[in-house]
Amino acid sequence: MEVPVYLMTGFLESGKTSFILETLNDKQFSKGEKTLVIACEEGEVEFDERIIKASKSVVEFIENEEDFKPEYLTSLIEKHKPSRVMLEYNGMWSLRDMAVKAPKNWLFYQIFMFVDHSRFEMYMNNMRQLLSDNISVADIIIFNRCEPGKVDKKRIRRAVKALNPRIDMMFEYVDGTIEQGFQGEDEMPFDIKADPIEIVHDDFGLWYIDIMSNAPRYKGKNVRVRGMVFRAKNIPKGYFVISRRAMTCCADDIQVVGILVKSPDETKFKDGDWVEVTGNVIAEKQQCYKGTGPVILADSILPTGKADSELVYFN
Repeated sequence: MEVPVYLMTGFLESGKTSFILETLNDKQFSKGEKTLVIACEEGEVEFDERIIKASKSVVEFIENEEDFKPEYLTSLIEKHKPSRVMLEYNGMWSLRDMAVKAPKNWLFYQIFMFVDHSRFEMYMNNMRQLLSDNISVADIIIFNRCEPGKVDKKRIRRAVKALNPRIDMMFEYVDGTIEQGFQGEDEMPFDIKADPIEIVHDDFGLWYIDIMSNAPRYKGKNVRVRGMVFRAKNIPKGYFVISRRAMTCCADDIQVVGILVKSPDETKFKDGDWVEVTGNVIAEKQQCYKGTGPVILADSILPTGKADSELVYFN
């Protein structure tokens, strides 16, 4: 039997416990079902026993990462028989490792990541790899303790979306106001109203982030973009990825980013070939997107020269 799991991650004092308590205290969430809260660290905010009791919840603590293993987690489910689990995961533990250790019948409904905005730069400078790993698998990231007028949302958006283009973002300010998503559009170095929209080599990174984040505004438009042909096991016949190599975190973390291209002529080109693709953007459900994503329905595919820089950047 599948167990619904809501996962909250983030470094110590990032607001995970407060969010759990607010959620349990919401009568729209707590409708009589039993909730098992598994807390993997203890911060300055304690679990309010009144809220825990009123919401028919129970809290279990796991202090050591070596104790986070499927046998023990399964025993907690058998002990409490909850309708769902809220997992407050230690931000210093890898989410990728967690995915391996979690019981096979755990179904992750949503993964929330909490970040103290005042410490974001410090995290990026000193714990970039761990921060990047967590961002790459989260569904939504909440920046809290934001000071009005001191949040460079465009810069944050570029940094976060480079790691996870589909992640949702929220900004919670110290005065209690909340901005959901990204208000306004980045000023792009290419003309979004052109026909076709010309994406030169240097602009590939920003275009990739924008089309993955705002796919509807490209749907039905013509684009012309240059990049390398790339295929993987989850790319169906008749498709390839127009791609570039990107340094998303550090020199040791270079990966391929790109958009699907659909064409009967795709077999004429091999992986690594540099091509110029012109075509119309449509939306299709594809395994590599884990849902619906943008696809270029190619009108033409032509050989082209390499970019001056092998890597693409997101600024």
